[in-house]
Amino acid sequence: MIKNFSPKSLGINGRQSELIELALTYGFKGMDVDMPEMLRRNLRSETGDASKYLDAAKKAFDIKIGGFALDIDLDSDDDTFTSQVGTLHPLADFAKEQGAERAYIKLPAATNRLPFQEFFEVQTSRLNQIAEVLASRDIKLGVGFSAGKELEGDKEFPFIRNVEGFISLVKGLGHGAGFYVDTWDWIVGEGAMDQLSELTADQIVAVRLCSVPEDVDVAKAESWQRIVPTAEGALDHTKLIAHLASIGFDGPVSPGATGISYKGQTRESIVQLGQEAIDGIFTAAGLTVAPLPKDTIEEDAPYEPISAE
Repeated sequence: MIKNFSPKSLGINGRQSELIELALTYGFKGMDVDMPEMLRRNLRSETGDASKYLDAAKKAFDIKIGGFALDIDLDSDDDTFTSQVGTLHPLADFAKEQGAERAYIKLPAATNRLPFQEFFEVQTSRLNQIAEVLASRDIKLGVGFSAGKELEGDKEFPFIRNVEGFISLVKGLGHGAGFYVDTWDWIVGEGAMDQLSELTADQIVAVRLCSVPEDVDVAKAESWQRIVPTAEGALDHTKLIAHLASIGFDGPVSPGATGISYKGQTRESIVQLGQEAIDGIFTAAGLTVAPLPKDTIEEDAPYEPISAE
């Protein structure tokens, strides 16, 4: 299992060098990257050094790419989708060069295009097309869904909003796709631990741990009401991590939250909260958590951060 840093999942952003610095400071062994932006920068750069900071971190600290989000709109019209799949080929080539093995995408929560069953078939076809392109580069597609209650009713036809429908759709996909499990969406989407325990390690691509605040009704929770994971609660994160370890899951596990939940706090403090939360859960689940770099170097040792871009 990879203790993974996902800036987007924590509602933060920054230059690649700054984000890598945060990942290293707080002991993360993997990191999600903005692969589409890296490719754009690489194409603009005459020296092709868009990944130089990431390459340096890989070499010096053996940090791995956890995964990357795709900028493909699954609810777009057919011509737009076809065009987006076309651009996926060079992105997948570049991602493979960087050593990426996982890509993420989220299902639409609703649509104006088609009723549920017809849209279900369209989504299955589209996801299989995407997965096929990625699989030819040894990259697996992780599919997630959104359960926030604010997403209800904004379009004519509701789509995947709960775990039951989510499992049905993803299990119907080809071998190149699997589950991106977000425990916040799992809880709000009426899921439980027993459904998670039925998934095999090969079916799970990545996991994001988040909690619903205690003062929020899960049945009414909106997407922004997301905090760093607690050990217990509506879903026992300690039990989940122990289960994932027992089945041999070796993918990325990231803490998540929304920036608005920690309004006024610094980017570094939010990352620290996520690190402390996930370290505590891993430790309670019986996993060994490596000490943070700052705890293993002598006080008088020189500190040399990665240069800013």
